[in-house]
Amino acid sequence: MRRNRYWTAQALMSPSPAAGGHSLPAEITVRRPAMKEFYCGAIIHGCETRIVASAEEDLLRAVDTHARVDHGMTDVPEAMLDQVRRSVRDVEPADLRD
Repeated sequence: MRRNRYWTAQALMSPSPAAGGHSLPAEITVRRPAMKEFYCGAIIHGCETRIVASAEEDLLRAVDTHARVDHGMTDVPEAMLDQVRRSVRDVEPADLRD
């Protein structure tokens, strides 16, 4: 009889009599951290650039580079960075496949 792999993994995580009273968790949940996303078209009409990063600092650095290279800005005003911060949203890594 072939065992189900999920059942086997659950059985391996059950408390062992040799553990000396220390019990292992019955279930392990792996959660990927949310990522940050910014869509430039939310601020600059007609721009289709979407920037995704794992941290907001990395995202803002990429937005600064995008504004300088693709939009010709020599200095990104603080008011625009505030708009960017308000437009940033959290996305799950699975949502990025769209």
